[in-house]
Amino acid sequence: MKVKYVEWDSSFFNKKIGLLELFNDRKSFEIENDFDLIYVVSDRDIDVEITNYKQNYSENKIVFSKNIVPNSDSVDANVFIELESSTREEIYELAFESGKFSRFKLDSNFNQIEFEKLYKKWVDNSFTKEFADAVLVYKEQKKVLGFVTYKVWGSYATIGLIAVCSKHQGKGIGRKLIEYVEMELFKKGVIELRIPTQLQNHIACEFYKRLGYQIIENRNIKHFWKK
Repeated sequence: MKVKYVEWDSSFFNKKIGLLELFNDRKSFEIENDFDLIYVVSDRDIDVEITNYKQNYSENKIVFSKNIVPNSDSVDANVFIELESSTREEIYELAFESGKFSRFKLDSNFNQIEFEKLYKKWVDNSFTKEFADAVLVYKEQKKVLGFVTYKVWGSYATIGLIAVCSKHQGKGIGRKLIEYVEMELFKKGVIELRIPTQLQNHIACEFYKRLGYQIIENRNIKHFWKK
């Protein structure tokens, strides 16, 4: 089975990274090309062996979805589209919070510097609208306490990053951010919002369920590193 070369990840991490998508129950593989890391993706958890590679990480990536029916009372004066670069450092810190269940954080073969570099790049590319259509922030007394990014893909949109300052979680800030995104999307005629997360992130999963979102996709991702 052919392993696809993952160009963006390989260039960013300076590693040769491949992608192997499984559509059957085949479990053993010999890879002709030499990769540093292979992402193995399947629609269920399969025990996989790859000659000369060792599995170092596994997660279930899930996607929540909901048809958008905004609440007219959902507008909050503390939420708005952020255009100023002066808040970039605050948003970086929140981005690290948003990625605490990321495979690039939890796979021990990626270090903290690589993880932070990735999430800073994600924020930067969101501001330039390469990764997102908008960056929304929640501010109190000129301090950014939460943020969210989203991108429209035709009839639906996806959340890219979302986080609330750890000291202010549980105060409804995350809900206000999501509701604001829903309102913005409804104005644009977008009828569905999808939110990816990890099944292991139980707090996030329960949060999205309370907002009326349901799981529409569940994929297993494993990291196999060259021995």
